[in-house]
Amino acid sequence: MKLMLIIIAIAVIVTVTLVFGFSGNIVLKVGDPAPYFELKDQNDETRRLSDYTGKRLVVYFFPMADTPG
Repeated sequence: MKLMLIIIAIAVIVTVTLVFGFSGNIVLKVGDPAPYFELKDQNDETRRLSDYTGKRLVVYFFPMADTPG
């Protein structure tokens, strides 16, 4: 019985790793164009990367003060 539980646990770990471990994230190289994205700013307005075409842009993520984020 104990061996069966170990085998099931290993099978679950392997399955979860295979399903969620390879998310397909793309790694950008220096000089690659930035992928399209949209973000909400502090005023809840949507900002798009395309709004800043031809301009320098720094995206800074900051969790709200006094929050667990």
